[in-house]
Amino acid sequence: MHFADFVQIRLSATSLLLFTILGQTVIMGFAWGFTGAILYTGVLTLPDNVVHLIVEHPTVLTLIVTLIATALSITTSMFFTFALKEALRHHLSGPSITLFKLRTAIALSRPTWVLRWRFLKLSLLTLVIYAMVTFLSTSWSTLLLPTLVEWPVGTFGTELDLGSAAFVNQLSTDLTTPNATSVQAPAFEVLNVLTLLSGTAAVDIQEGVDTSSMFSFNGVSYNQSTGGVLPAIQEYSGSSVPPGSDVGLAFTGGQVPVNTSFDWGHLGRDSGTQGISKNYSITQQGLTANVTCRPINRSQNTFTFIPTAVPGPTGLNITFLTWEVVANCSGNLNSITSFTVGNANGQANNATDGFLPTVVCPDPNSTAFNPYKFNIFMSGLYKYSFLPTIVCEVTPYLTTISVTYNGGIISVDRIGTSSGSTTSSSNFPLSQYIATVMNYQASSNQAVTKNTIGDFLTAYGTSNVSVMYGELEDYWRGIAEFSSIQLRSGYSTSGVPSIMARSTSGTMYITTYGWRSQAHTYIFLLVVLTVIWGAIILAAGYSFMQEKITASDDDPSFDFSDPVDLIIAASGGRLESQLCDDDENQEDHREDIIVRFEDVTDEMGKRISKRL
Repeated sequence: MHFADFVQIRLSATSLLLFTILGQTVIMGFAWGFTGAILYTGVLTLPDNVVHLIVEHPTVLTLIVTLIATALSITTSMFFTFALKEALRHHLSGPSITLFKLRTAIALSRPTWVLRWRFLKLSLLTLVIYAMVTFLSTSWSTLLLPTLVEWPVGTFGTELDLGSAAFVNQLSTDLTTPNATSVQAPAFEVLNVLTLLSGTAAVDIQEGVDTSSMFSFNGVSYNQSTGGVLPAIQEYSGSSVPPGSDVGLAFTGGQVPVNTSFDWGHLGRDSGTQGISKNYSITQQGLTANVTCRPINRSQNTFTFIPTAVPGPTGLNITFLTWEVVANCSGNLNSITSFTVGNANGQANNATDGFLPTVVCPDPNSTAFNPYKFNIFMSGLYKYSFLPTIVCEVTPYLTTISVTYNGGIISVDRIGTSSGSTTSSSNFPLSQYIATVMNYQASSNQAVTKNTIGDFLTAYGTSNVSVMYGELEDYWRGIAEFSSIQLRSGYSTSGVPSIMARSTSGTMYITTYGWRSQAHTYIFLLVVLTVIWGAIILAAGYSFMQEKITASDDDPSFDFSDPVDLIIAASGGRLESQLCDDDENQEDHREDIIVRFEDVTDEMGKRISKRL
């Protein structure tokens, strides 16, 4: 159907061509502008309310985009067909052409395709035009259909720097005050069980099998171990209860403020976008420890435990044993006192009773304490006799790690080597505090007939000594990391002064619906759309030039692609005689017959039709 008839507007061909150019230019501008916005922003997202509708009604999205793509495709196809048909109408009104070229012109104006090996170039031209026009709907659907995208948004903020001189000085002051022990004791008692759990959760190989545990502190869930990091994201910050006066060394739980902001860049209008889900990857300061457990070297160290028996109440047939446990590490001493029970003869039941003396050496409160490393002496007795006397060397250090926040869980990448000389003589208070927590936990694990860590080792296998060593190494490392968390939390509750702060950075990834920059795909789509737009402009320009040359002598009402118009034109010409005279054995050469459109005029010289 003729474009002018379709729109039902009686306009000249020139006006319709101008409208075609304008309309297709607007469509092309939209395509370029939309694609440019995607390429410029990297990710173009939909508002949250629209995303929620898409999640609830996913098929509606496909329907709407398909309708829009179809409308744009049909409009572009109409513009292209009309411009090309007008150009071909002017061209066919000129010199003679072969029947195959006429067929090619008809195919181009449909558009459809013809295939003749004798006319390969013209056949390929029809195939290319047909493919591009047919590809229009797919192009628009691909360009307009939003998909699930992961939108990266930069984050920046600050956190407490455990290695800063200001913090180390403050911690040193707090640890050396006369009432330091009375301040720490309630916190140690409250966190006793959590400290134990932090160690056992950090064990990733139990009885030779990889395991995965969760650890929770202050409303924050960690995957296995804390890594020594505080949450840097508000929704992962845990408790919202004010800590009151329990800050610093006395901290046992409560709200810890987060100082993290987001860099929305030139998409500031999208700040606060929630999308479908979010996860974060933040670079933060962590604290961990290298722990190495091995049998005691008795040429340098000794570990003794001497019991003193005290008879129990008459008739109970038990004896109370007071153990003086002494560790000597290269001439430096530390000791603890433990209590167990035995039978009337002071002997323990090897099947049910266990004693696992554990001591940190040197004494964390002595001047001989080494901030670079310290030792933990352990030895199993009675039912824990499977564990020989060993020494675990602990080297705490600060490091920079990548922390992942996803699904309400904080995961810390396995920490490798130290990021620098962060644990030095100036960090004496930090190492001292970690050693104090370990020493307290070592003594609190022992009950009168059993030891918590001894039972843990018993439950997860005692046949492989190297596996036990690995479990103990993870256990003490987990406690070192948790002790730093408790310290960070206590000194961050009231805000972190700038002289104690360090910067954090990372990325928030928002999963939502939108468009992601895919340069190669979009460039290919734009090439198709631009070629069609260029063809429309060229065809319309050719028509304008021919209009000036022929002074509008062509008949715009004649449509050479309309079968009825062609039949009428052919019946008025001499094509039938040429077809009858042609050799039937040369049917393929009929397409070589040369034809020409001529005007048919009335007696007054007025053009009334065309003939072929």
